[in-house]
Amino acid sequence: MRIAREEIFGPVATLIPFEDEDEAVDIANDTDYGLTAGLWTRDLSRAHRVAGRIEAGSVWVNTYSFVRWSMPYGGFKASGWGRENGIDALAPYLETRTTVIGLNGTFPDPYSA
Repeated sequence: MRIAREEIFGPVATLIPFEDEDEAVDIANDTDYGLTAGLWTRDLSRAHRVAGRIEAGSVWVNTYSFVRWSMPYGGFKASGWGRENGIDALAPYLETRTTVIGLNGTFPDPYSA
């Protein structure tokens, strides 16, 4: 359905019947967008399994629109670049570097026992 494939900002719920988890995930991911997603279940194992397969920046389980300053927020696919909030929001401003200094003139073999 068109309404389930567009990025709509507003109080809209789309209910689409499905046969199994694979079909539900396929339906959820069949869009060019991926800002947020919500799923409802009583099965915690299913919640983790399905949430991990949904292509969205935030997946809410048994709740919706929960955002805090410390939680990274941003979308997948055509739903934005980067992340707001949390430590991930700092990444674009950082240039991480590793410096290793040897003081004794030897170079240890990292693969030796």
